[in-house]
Amino acid sequence: MTEGVPEAILLGRPPLLRQQGNLALHMTEVIKIKKRRFNKEWFWSYVFIAPMVIGTLVFGIFPLFYSLNISLLNWDGIGEKTFVGLQNFTNLLHNEKFFFEIKNTLVYTLTYVPLCIFFSVIVAVLLNQGIRATGIYRVIYFLPNIVMPVAAVMVWRFMLNSKFGIVNMLLRFLHLPAPNWISDPGFVLSAIVIVSVWSGVGYNAVILLAGLQGISPELYESARLDGSGPLNTFFRITIPLVSPTLFFLITMGVMGGMKAFDIVFSFANSSGPLQDATRTLVYGIYERAFNFLKMGEASAEAVVLFVLIMIVTAVQFALEKKWVHYE
Repeated sequence: MTEGVPEAILLGRPPLLRQQGNLALHMTEVIKIKKRRFNKEWFWSYVFIAPMVIGTLVFGIFPLFYSLNISLLNWDGIGEKTFVGLQNFTNLLHNEKFFFEIKNTLVYTLTYVPLCIFFSVIVAVLLNQGIRATGIYRVIYFLPNIVMPVAAVMVWRFMLNSKFGIVNMLLRFLHLPAPNWISDPGFVLSAIVIVSVWSGVGYNAVILLAGLQGISPELYESARLDGSGPLNTFFRITIPLVSPTLFFLITMGVMGGMKAFDIVFSFANSSGPLQDATRTLVYGIYERAFNFLKMGEASAEAVVLFVLIMIVTAVQFALEKKWVHYE
């Protein structure tokens, strides 16, 4: 029956009216079924995104505001908290190590990101040439990305050893300078960059390869028929069409570079000039918080790092429209 209308009354109506009543009944049932299905889909949508939302709130939003609060306090992590205002930020500005950390963070990021992107593009383009066993090569290049950073650093410390390391042995064979990568403050940051690039190229190359495979072969064929050379085709077709992917990798690479810790920590196991040459902002946060128990200063430095990342990211998005093509 339709809502509020007995079935006997409907049967006593003319055929046209009975059809209209049946149609109304059918539409009502369809609406109810769709509503139940809609509610069920929304329920499962919330269930599937809940882990990400909860993780972001617990490990992202809450720590951010908690750090802002702690940065205004004098606290050793155990005892009483004393409000000191902006004193922790003032202490950072009067600490020479803080400026070493900013400089090393910027130098590391501005060196690591371009080199990693450069080699990633080369690897991705080579893998996109239709060679056999591309999947195997992708796995081989991606493996360094899943190796534990501490294990990778231990291997690379042997390879970069100034006396018996394979890198210096090769440099001597080529009659090139063989520096003390690990013990010389002027080269230890370069060693960290080398390990970071080796570890990050595989991931970037796989992402770029996916972008390259999305480019229509007809575009390359048209360029070839127009007489365009390989280099001109690369810069006029390939780079513009993968620019959104490059923008994503550069943005994430800059964020990751400014937050670098594990590889830096594995190298910065000494003191004096060598430690000053390797310490970054995240390393300084760790040292102040867990070595010196200065939670307020560590949180203040974390706030500074957050602001720096926000500024750099904002600049990247401001420049995005000048070189990123989404069509």
